[in-house]
Amino acid sequence: MELRHLRYFVQVAEDLHFARAAARLGISQPPLSQQIRQLEDELGVRLLDRTSRRVALTRAGTAFLDAARRVLAEADKAALIARRVARGELGELRIGFNASAPFIPRVASAIYEYRLNYPEVQLALSEVAGRAQVEAIVADSLDVGFLRSAALPTLPPELVATRILSERLMVATRPDHPLAGRAGLRLADAAAYPLVVYASDRSGGFTKELFALMSADGVAPRVAQTVHEVSTLLGLVAAGVGITVVAQSLCALRSAGLVYTPFADDGAVSAIWLVHARACTRTAANFAAIVTGT
Repeated sequence: MELRHLRYFVQVAEDLHFARAAARLGISQPPLSQQIRQLEDELGVRLLDRTSRRVALTRAGTAFLDAARRVLAEADKAALIARRVARGELGELRIGFNASAPFIPRVASAIYEYRLNYPEVQLALSEVAGRAQVEAIVADSLDVGFLRSAALPTLPPELVATRILSERLMVATRPDHPLAGRAGLRLADAAAYPLVVYASDRSGGFTKELFALMSADGVAPRVAQTVHEVSTLLGLVAAGVGITVVAQSLCALRSAGLVYTPFADDGAVSAIWLVHARACTRTAANFAAIVTGT
């Protein structure tokens, strides 16, 4: 039994006229009659009473009609689901991000727009450190990631990265700190003070890149404290334990106890990259198109 047999039967049962049903189905009447007969032979029951004047459903035909309609409806539903999944309108999107990504307006607005456009896609958001995002995408436990790196990150050949933002590095200090609001501030100036830094295993390479910038400027950082949470990082700065260096997006975390001052060094910049597989899912491709505006 094939779905077309059910469709033929339902049309005949609704029209109770072979010629009209054949016209609606776009086939000639003899093949339609033959298909209905084959269906009855396969079932071993008569579904229709036929005379030269009328066509009527048998009791078996009436019962079979209800069941056939349900089967066809489920088949249509399954086909619709398959097409919607292929278009990325259903399923799941797994997004990895670093600590600062949610504070970047472009990232936040992209997630909001995606939720509006694809409300039936389930979003799974995870805070994952930089290189761990790459490993997770390769392992297919993440679909896309927001990776912070000053330069184009080194990736396996099956992944691709698109830069979505470049931003200045800022020093966060107490308002009464000598560096607060200083014009022409250099990284070398910050190296003279105790530094609170984000742990390397949590910063996704940011701390390592910061130390490399300072080293290139001929200075070495004086690390006073290493932390694992952004709130702790800024809280210790407000408490006077030291200063810290953050990307400009984190300045959204305003506090009466902090002042953010930009560095004047040409290389004192950071960037956010959208990373995903070249052969990504449709849900990931749809999200990437929103983030990149393509």
